[in-house]
Amino acid sequence: MSETSHGTDTTPLRFHLPSTVSAQWTEAFGRLVAEVMKAGGPQAQPLSNDPDLWASYNDRSNAFSESLAAPVLARLGTRTISHVLGCVPVLEYVPRIRQPHDARVIYIHGGGFTGGSSTANAVAPAVIADLLGESVLSIDYTVTPGGRFDTITDEVVAVFDALASAGTPADKTVLYGDSAGGCLAVASTLKLRDQGKPMPAAVALWSPCVDLRFEGDTIRTLLDVDFFDMERLAFAIDMYAGPDDLEHPYASPIHGDFSGGFPPTLIQAGTREILLSDSVRLYQAMDVAGCAVKLDIYEGMPHVHQAWPTATETPEAVLACQKTAQFLQSWLKRSAT
Repeated sequence: MSETSHGTDTTPLRFHLPSTVSAQWTEAFGRLVAEVMKAGGPQAQPLSNDPDLWASYNDRSNAFSESLAAPVLARLGTRTISHVLGCVPVLEYVPRIRQPHDARVIYIHGGGFTGGSSTANAVAPAVIADLLGESVLSIDYTVTPGGRFDTITDEVVAVFDALASAGTPADKTVLYGDSAGGCLAVASTLKLRDQGKPMPAAVALWSPCVDLRFEGDTIRTLLDVDFFDMERLAFAIDMYAGPDDLEHPYASPIHGDFSGGFPPTLIQAGTREILLSDSVRLYQAMDVAGCAVKLDIYEGMPHVHQAWPTATETPEAVLACQKTAQFLQSWLKRSAT
């Protein structure tokens, strides 16, 4: 059911938070909802493959996201530098205090494959850069309908190739991504491996979308507590991969062969998101294949809670980001020995 059945309360279940989350999270959740409503409520994504419609929608959506992220960047003292690596735009997030290391941290943003950007999705790279004391390179890949899964993963590989050509070895590079960016992180790493190229030292994934057929159990069982619009998400996926490629491992990495080797991986997800099954199934696939993988689940948390701009100082987001930074740092240290 889509509404609560407590007396006469008909508030949608997704707006009822469990008592098990922190008071700080409850307050941050309310502030973000208020900001969205003040801006006119959630904008419906286009049900069209017209690139002009998508560009107009993304301009508005990205501007709103940038405005929410601005206070976080100001608090952290993060600055940005634009680059082009392998003909792909990349935005470097430089922390206030930067360690004199030669490691590289790469981030792939989410946005349902059709939206987001290196500037709009600023919270995740800014927070991890601050925790690591390392710059984070955010890849500004070509979103759908401008790019499909094969061309976008090629762009990620091109960034890795450019870094290698510039003298940064793969074992001093770590990769993380959220949602659609988590899918791209896994798929692009598989592509690097299949092309006989070195893979990153470690991969971290926040709420990755890895099954474009949406066959996981929680796609249905948690639909009422998530904010996804499945009709519009399915339309976007059709542009990104299409019916003939939904099981291709570079589109749906859950179908990848992990027995061929894969970097140590951290997977984080929340108990109030439809993609929880994607994380569980990916963990099982990697674990059975003998990969070093950890599944880290957060009670009462929604999709990519680590990067909610109003929630970066909540206990839940702080813990998840600290564990991500510690995981990536531990493998950078091991690769340096």
